[in-house]
Amino acid sequence: MSTTERHRLPSGAWVQFKDPHTLRRGDKHRAMRAMKDTEGGDVAAGLDLINGLLQVLIIDWSYPFPIPAESPESLDLLPLEDDDALTEAVEPVRNVLFPNKPDPVKDAKDPASPTEPSAD
Repeated sequence: MSTTERHRLPSGAWVQFKDPHTLRRGDKHRAMRAMKDTEGGDVAAGLDLINGLLQVLIIDWSYPFPIPAESPESLDLLPLEDDDALTEAVEPVRNVLFPNKPDPVKDAKDPASPTEPSAD
């Protein structure tokens, strides 16, 4: 993904993302600050994180309203058919900024693991 690459969406619109290699600590914090304090659990937190990433990553788009960094509410105006495509497009960046932490208990039981669990 580069700053010049446009991602075509199912509606025919396009978005242009910031190069993820140029992201910094502040970008990660901006994405985190966009998360709302909700009681919706993992689903709500996941949606808020995606919205936060879109606010940080989108530098241009073909929609007739401001980009999310200028007006986060613009994300609510996008066609539903583009939602999954945008989520997929930011997933690699989400994995870089927020990698899953290892779970020693789960990982020890992984049959694909090349090593045996250590003895207690």
